[in-house]
Amino acid sequence: MGPNQPNPGTAQATSAGARAAVKPETGTRGFVDGAWWPRSANPTTEFTALLTALAATRGPMTRLAYNLAAWEPAPRKLRVEGHQVRLEGFHTLDQDTVSLTDPSGHRMVLLVIPADTTELRGNAVLTRASEPDNVATPHDLLADAPNSVPAVIPQPTEASPEARWETDGGHLFTVR
Repeated sequence: MGPNQPNPGTAQATSAGARAAVKPETGTRGFVDGAWWPRSANPTTEFTALLTALAATRGPMTRLAYNLAAWEPAPRKLRVEGHQVRLEGFHTLDQDTVSLTDPSGHRMVLLVIPADTTELRGNAVLTRASEPDNVATPHDLLADAPNSVPAVIPQPTEASPEARWETDGGHLFTVR
């Protein structure tokens, strides 16, 4: 499996829908159960896409909790796939996560990758957050992802003896 390839058994929803990846249900319980990479801060559009994707892989959700400062104003409820989902905004919830609850009360926490994240970085975070053994914090997941392809750093070449001599004081001359 490559560094940006999905994990086997990981529920993924991409393309025109939500860009999300969730740990397999048998995965290790950590700070997050996966990640979601919205395209904007519009909660109606983005929450609907996420809830639709999760309904297809994990079943319907009844509640979605989010940080109020991280999103534009949202309605109190959404109807997704024939199910009503209660949206609850909090000032105290981590800005980098959303919390979802299914009808049986099972809670799932997803890391929210900022919408303006580069493709390389976003895919790396999606992959890492959904690894079955991931126990990293949201902060660590976002901080550890690569920003860009590593640059090739040229290796210094050995200076010639004459060049070293010139930089070490070089040739002495007399001032008249």
